Amino acid sequence: MARFSLLAGFSSGQLWLVPASIAALATGLWLAPTLASAQTVPGSDVGNNAPRNGPGPLNSQPLDKEKAMAMKVPGSFTFVAAGDLIDLHPVAKRIDPDIQATLKIIRDADAAAGNMEANIADRHHYAGSVSDHTGDSVVAEDVKSMGFDIVTRANNHATDEGVAIMMETARNLEAQGIVYAGTGRNLGEARAAQFVELPKGRVGLVGMLSQGINGGSEAATYAFSGDPGRPGVNILHLTTFHVLPQEQIDELRKMRDEAYTHRTEFSNPVEPLSAKESKTTLNFWGTMYKAGTAPGGLSYTMNAEDEREILRSIRNGKELSDYMIAIIHSHEDNSLLQTLFLSENTPEFLVKFAHETIDNGADVFIGTGPHVLRGVEIYHGKPIFYGLSSLVNYWSTGNPPLSAYLGHHLNPFDTEYTGTDLDYDGAAFRLAIPIDFDSVFGECKYQDGKLTEVILHPIDQGYDLPQADRGTPRAAHGAAAQRILQHLQDLSKPFGTTIAIVGETGVIRVDPGQAGKPTKY
Repeated sequence: MARFSLLAGFSSGQLWLVPASIAALATGLWLAPTLASAQTVPGSDVGNNAPRNGPGPLNSQPLDKEKAMAMKVPGSFTFVAAGDLIDLHPVAKRIDPDIQATLKIIRDADAAAGNMEANIADRHHYAGSVSDHTGDSVVAEDVKSMGFDIVTRANNHATDEGVAIMMETARNLEAQGIVYAGTGRNLGEARAAQFVELPKGRVGLVGMLSQGINGGSEAATYAFSGDPGRPGVNILHLTTFHVLPQEQIDELRKMRDEAYTHRTEFSNPVEPLSAKESKTTLNFWGTMYKAGTAPGGLSYTMNAEDEREILRSIRNGKELSDYMIAIIHSHEDNSLLQTLFLSENTPEFLVKFAHETIDNGADVFIGTGPHVLRGVEIYHGKPIFYGLSSLVNYWSTGNPPLSAYLGHHLNPFDTEYTGTDLDYDGAAFRLAIPIDFDSVFGECKYQDGKLTEVILHPIDQGYDLPQADRGTPRAAHGAAAQRILQHLQDLSKPFGTTIAIVGETGVIRVDPGQAGKPTKY
């Protein structure tokens, strides 16, 4: 009895019933050239049992990782790293020579980036709610005029008035041709690298917000199946540990374990404690503790999936760009004894994460969030700015909502407090202190893809100036410049960084020949 086989007509999608011998012959004739050619493709795994690291067409050359991870801008290239842009009023058109001197450096750079922390709304047409942390649509034009083509929006104010204000801010930035990263209609968009095409090459940016002890911003979620995902911010989630001596952790553990002996008295008890629990860490009714010696200390671990996916986005962004930027907005401190938002100490997780971003292709890492300075490090020939404070420091429009008055136990209808009084009264607003108005921005100079020097420009935002002039990015002079730069010297020494003070600027000189290679590849 003859044996038959089904043979697919590849071009027409039809099925034919043919003798098995003919089917075998036809299949061999069709597949043999394909297999033969596949076996000759350089780097292909077809025809052997070598494992694959990922998908890829059989007729392509493998990606040259070393070239992909290189800083690819030829010749001279200058990048300006800025901190928070709390820009609520136009500043770029002011004729003050110290403001214009600052902005000229930014405008003359080939690229500049910072954290756009203020929201923007066209107040004449936007129907949603706004707070006094929201500027009018002219602010977007101002940011562009200052010299910024790309910014991060991953910060704790991005969704102050919900997703609507986040999208309204995005619309205003887009209208000025400003590229933004770190927020999106879902986590895929928020986590992805975004790019701006500039005369000397394509510049990419991944922006993220860390959330630990002071979390609260709305995190974006992935779109999947029929779920469109939730709009919001690209979050690097953290687990916060309070540091205690080991003997105190042991005492807390005894108290907790004693309580757990009563779990069987309930009809639906909680799960039993894990026998694999570390002796040096403790989950005490939802609060995490870790053994250590720092009084009031804090420690953090990064969510492994967030960490992996953000680093992958940076790596992918670098492969698709000539210059890659990573910016994080992070308020985390390493001690509960330091005022929140005013921590000059860089937590350990942030150092680890900064190094990882460089290892995965970032050409520069910028930390924002603390409204004070943190140290500067040169890692594998790449600059890391752990905290640049704010370039523009307008805290509010001076028109706080009712909740702001009520939060300070004031009736806005019978108090003499104006909105500005409320915003900058030291008793009500703990950040209105002199150190909050000291800032720096970094001018990074490259030659043929190698960092040669970083020029640190001190900013005096005018703590002693009238309210209308406070917070503007004025070049610091004299004693103010020396104070800011000497302080940054001290903050950078633990990272092995030498900052020379030359006139009224700080200079970090980098030997391109000593730049190490990132460890990822």
